[in-house]
Amino acid sequence: SARTTAGQTQDIVMSKLDRRRKGVFGPPMGKKAVVFVDDLNMPAKEKYGAQPPIELLRQWADHHYWFDKKDTSRVDLVDVLLVCAMGPPGSGRNTITNRFTRHLNIVSIESFDDSTMGKIFSSIVDWHFGKGFDAVFTRLGKVMVQATMGVYKAAVSSFLPTPTKSHYVFNLRDFSRVVSGILLV
Repeated sequence: SARTTAGQTQDIVMSKLDRRRKGVFGPPMGKKAVVFVDDLNMPAKEKYGAQPPIELLRQWADHHYWFDKKDTSRVDLVDVLLVCAMGPPGSGRNTITNRFTRHLNIVSIESFDDSTMGKIFSSIVDWHFGKGFDAVFTRLGKVMVQATMGVYKAAVSSFLPTPTKSHYVFNLRDFSRVVSGILLV
């Protein structure tokens, strides 16, 4: 979140790792760990523009270690992979520094068009209703997906994010939750 600190970030990562020997931490021997950071660009910038949680991760990516918070001794992290996800800057999300992004392989996904979204969710609905439901439900699956898409498009165009209502950001996850919720009935 925007209030995440570097200390909290370090505590979360360290809580999942085992001490291997003095100053070296990692997953259990013979295993690899993946640290997944969602909404990487959410931490707020401080007075001088830095984002301390991201700077801590950058230090780890640069040097494969950071420093203990108590005695400032070096703490090496081994057999740990960093995976991050983030949305585009804007609506409370900040840009991240080039010093950090140079360590990442960036994969970007373009927004889906209506036919692609219809195909994806119609396939899911058809599969679900094909498991012993009456044929009426199977026929209504496409209609349900189209109706959900209509409401989704109206919400995206009507409820635009503003500084006071920055939570008005709709994405494919919201569309998916509606379809998943209907399939629970």
